[in-house]
Amino acid sequence: MTVAQDQLDVAFSATEKGTSADGIRCLLLGPGELLDATRRLRDELGYGRFIDLTAVDSPDQGERFELQYLLYSMDEHTWLRLKVRTEESVPSVTPLFAGANWFERELYDLFGIRFEGHPDLTRIMMPDDWEGYPLRKDSPIGGEPVDFTVTREIYGTATPGGPGEGRSG
Repeated sequence: MTVAQDQLDVAFSATEKGTSADGIRCLLLGPGELLDATRRLRDELGYGRFIDLTAVDSPDQGERFELQYLLYSMDEHTWLRLKVRTEESVPSVTPLFAGANWFERELYDLFGIRFEGHPDLTRIMMPDDWEGYPLRKDSPIGGEPVDFTVTREIYGTATPGGPGEGRSG
């Protein structure tokens, strides 16, 4: 173990820890712990680089969303992932990491996750009048059929005398 890992273990001794599938150490936090933990990681332990934020939707679980924050320590050259489960909202880390702003807006727009204290929590990708959140697993898929010649009969898109009709081979 490195000095940074030892310090991390001491600083978060009561926090559940693990290693994600890609080999990055992770801390499992509750929404109420997120701001204090993130501030401590940035200010005391050198994880000053916010890299990414994404969400995993598991509607069959009580707290359906798992937020995954990826931080990096430039001094130690180590990655750290924070995982936070929530049903609908967490505190915004934008006041601590300005670069999280658009990531939080994206997750709000596509999953409907609210970030309390965010300076401008508005849609960033979908039209303002869009209803729902398209990346939730319970969101209707929608779409329209593509006009492939092999699917014209299935979708009823063949037009008499149109392309592909009436040719002899």
